[in-house]
Amino acid sequence: MPTVTINPNLAQEIVNAVKEVVDKNINFIDKNGIIIGSTDKNRINTFHEAGYESIKSSNNIVVEGNDEYKGSKKGINYPIKMNGIAIGSIGITGEPSEISKYGFLVTKITEIFIKEQQLNYKHEADKQRINYVVKSLSYDNVEDKNEIESILQDFNISTNQKFAIVIMKINKTHATSEVEIIENDIKKVFDTIGNVFKIYIYPNEFIALVNEERYEKLKDVYRDILKKYKGNLSGGVGRLKNLYESHRSYQEARIALKHSTKNQTILTYIDSLHLELILESIDIDIKNQYIDKTLKSLDESEIELLDIYYKNDMSLKQTSEDLYIHKNTLQYKLEKIQQKCGLNPRAFNDSVILYIAIAIRLSV
Repeated sequence: MPTVTINPNLAQEIVNAVKEVVDKNINFIDKNGIIIGSTDKNRINTFHEAGYESIKSSNNIVVEGNDEYKGSKKGINYPIKMNGIAIGSIGITGEPSEISKYGFLVTKITEIFIKEQQLNYKHEADKQRINYVVKSLSYDNVEDKNEIESILQDFNISTNQKFAIVIMKINKTHATSEVEIIENDIKKVFDTIGNVFKIYIYPNEFIALVNEERYEKLKDVYRDILKKYKGNLSGGVGRLKNLYESHRSYQEARIALKHSTKNQTILTYIDSLHLELILESIDIDIKNQYIDKTLKSLDESEIELLDIYYKNDMSLKQTSEDLYIHKNTLQYKLEKIQQKCGLNPRAFNDSVILYIAIAIRLSV
């Protein structure tokens, strides 16, 4: 088996999957002791001494206090071994006595996750070859373009076209039996449009690589089969890209999935997002500063009023009807908002500022 290397994209996928199971902050540390994947974004690219020691010694390293090891917090760090060699470490943040019960589960999930990425797919079944194509393209972890193209051609799929990534995520609070029903219907959607390049990512996601033809078919098919799962299932679709730019479509699908989850829609195409796409790229601290500066003087009822007002395209008539108040009362309330925050909700420039603040508030 070739040398195992874990890039940041794969490391992040691993920690995200593990967090779904243990609901603790998780770090993935590479063989140099650097955190390359974490549920705490501030710790990425920092040195983790306990994780490094875990890799060097091939043993679990327990951290009893935050100052015991450089760059390490209280928790347990487990070496991740492939073919008996530690190739990284995964750390769980928390009280050691509490989280020790997760050790076996976490390391096994991680090792299985990595093994699936590193299999020699040339002599494996079609399912493994499909996994290889979808994961390699999604995670920007392509090691052999000839192999990718050979597999696609075996399935009569031309590489001289564009592809998009689709992610479907099931609400993890469901009972196992309910999840299986939803999973089968997701598979049915992809089967209906003739798409075999779909994979299941533990514990509750499907990722699919769809070409241009199936990209259009999906828009019609998913509504009929999956509409009954509104609130229980979310999905995101990236834009069509050249084959080896599919990882960018994957990143877009992640953004669309986040929007879909917040708004309880079944499937969101990234092309349908406008302001939301810009807001997603803004640092959380800047978002909070903007909200504080713009809306701090307003109470919840006034912010809710503005939200309804802008959803109604600033129509006094429609807004007053939705709020069950007289039009004059609404005008008075808008004037009061202007007095409190210094921005006029009925003036275009001021409204843009207020509208963006409310949109940011909903995205945080």
